[in-house]
Amino acid sequence: MLVKEIIYSVLGPLFNDRVGPHPLPQGFDTNETYVTYQGISAVPLNTVKGWTGHSQQRVQINIFHSDIIVCEKAKNRVIWAMDQQTYSSCVVVDERDEGLDDETQVYQQQVDFLIWQEVEKE
Repeated sequence: MLVKEIIYSVLGPLFNDRVGPHPLPQGFDTNETYVTYQGISAVPLNTVKGWTGHSQQRVQINIFHSDIIVCEKAKNRVIWAMDQQTYSSCVVVDERDEGLDDETQVYQQQVDFLIWQEVEKE
């Protein structure tokens, strides 16, 4: 399962499908929580026979909301949900409070995860 599929499967139901690739969609409702994700890096798992079809992906998940408390609570929901999911191994490696964005007037929390991804052979 691809990391993008895992993220959407886990977080989509929690945030009424307001989950998608970064950046935020144009004209989003700032009174709702939005979650975006973006890949940072990947480490493929190789053996002497070559690539195994597995890789460890570092992914940044961004949480946005106009209320700072709601935004931080949503970040905690993201961490809990990703930790409890059973699709793949997942570890939190970093968290950041990005504060208020002057242009969009929403607060942003960021969480970086390491998630194992398996590519299905076609």
